[in-house]
Amino acid sequence: MLKKFKHITQEIFNFFFLTVLAIPFIAQDYSIESLNLSKLKESVHSPHLIDGQLYFSSDVKTKAYKSFKNQDGLNFHDLYRVKIDRAQIKGKIQRLPDGVNTILSDGPITFDQKESKLYYTSTQNSEEKFSTIGIFISKLKNDTFSKPEGFIYNNTSYNVAHPCLSEDGNLLIFASDMPGGVGKSDLYFCRLKNGKWTTPKSLGDSINTIFKENFPYLYKNQLYFSSDREGGIGKLDIYRSFLTTNGWTTPKLLSSPINTEANDFSIFLINGIQEGYLSSDRGELRKDKILYFKTTITEPLDYVEVDPIFCYDFKDEKFSDLKDVTYEWEFGDGQKKLGNPVNHCFDRLGSYSVSLHITDNYIDYTYKNLYTDTLEISTQNNLPYIVCESFNDRYDFSIDLHSCNVIYDHFYWLVDGVIYKDEKISLPKTIEEVKYVTWQNDKLDQVVGVKRRVIQ
Repeated sequence: MLKKFKHITQEIFNFFFLTVLAIPFIAQDYSIESLNLSKLKESVHSPHLIDGQLYFSSDVKTKAYKSFKNQDGLNFHDLYRVKIDRAQIKGKIQRLPDGVNTILSDGPITFDQKESKLYYTSTQNSEEKFSTIGIFISKLKNDTFSKPEGFIYNNTSYNVAHPCLSEDGNLLIFASDMPGGVGKSDLYFCRLKNGKWTTPKSLGDSINTIFKENFPYLYKNQLYFSSDREGGIGKLDIYRSFLTTNGWTTPKLLSSPINTEANDFSIFLINGIQEGYLSSDRGELRKDKILYFKTTITEPLDYVEVDPIFCYDFKDEKFSDLKDVTYEWEFGDGQKKLGNPVNHCFDRLGSYSVSLHITDNYIDYTYKNLYTDTLEISTQNNLPYIVCESFNDRYDFSIDLHSCNVIYDHFYWLVDGVIYKDEKISLPKTIEEVKYVTWQNDKLDQVVGVKRRVIQ
């Protein structure tokens, strides 16, 4: 048996990982801590939370398989689970039973909540070779796992791995180096129709590159995955794309500290990108570990709507009892409106002479300037605001920042739970939801301006 293992390739690890030196970091916006799931020398990765239990893959030694190692002398990976509350371990770590776990490497996993099925990666056991990995499916009932069945599109000539499922269980995305791809590993998808998975199709050039794309994860209409493509921070970095009616949007690199100069991969979200788990080999030992992250910036419950910039209600009460009259307002910005009351929005700061004219329709006479006053719009109570909302040729939503001459210690955009610190951001118009845009003053220690916009 051991002689046969000498010919086992390192594909399961090369397919998954790249190793680089990690650099320590300090993050103001996120708190990140490592879960205490293993000894220092053991690798722990690929978290997936199911009913309060964290499932993960690890090369921790076990009594049953301690003598089985790969060609580099490393332990194979098995699947484990443990009860957890955020970052707090609440129980004893359990290895999943034999049958799910094999003598070779197993994991990562995804879970079909509707069907109570576990989809996971495992090395395929064939008469000729053990060199490829595939996806296997086991049903969980009364805390018992059924005998795994191989995914219909497994193949001994190439790897099929890293499954992830949509919330309804009807969309499966996985990584593969099957023929016809553009990179070392690409992402593919199948849909469940009439109880059968459709033929795998590539996610397309908007997702796949000549490099590695792996560890996909679906959260609502968002796809997270890892890639070692050019333009990243480290080797493996985590990217995000959105599903639209026109396909997947161009992936965006998640900012630090989600990504570092280490390998960062296999994310799982609890509360959007604001809270969750990820795998990383950051740190001096360069061993994979599972990290719990949570943003320290909270979404404000209240917000000030400033779109357009400055809006006011104008109403005349002195002459409101008159009948058969027409109200005409002039706002000093070249605009006029009929009615009482009226609402008018000014598009910039300034001084405006507002006038009211009333026409007596019975005698056909207009009383000019029955009301005149000067409206000063300076800093709108020192609130920041947004201007220049437009769609460019790439159908991006662009926003320019203007701070109303107020100096802030720092500001940030909070867009669908993701923090951006650029002065200008571009977002896909069809699916991005700009929930809040906030600026924070450290001296006041409070949110001093909030903007919300939902793009339909």
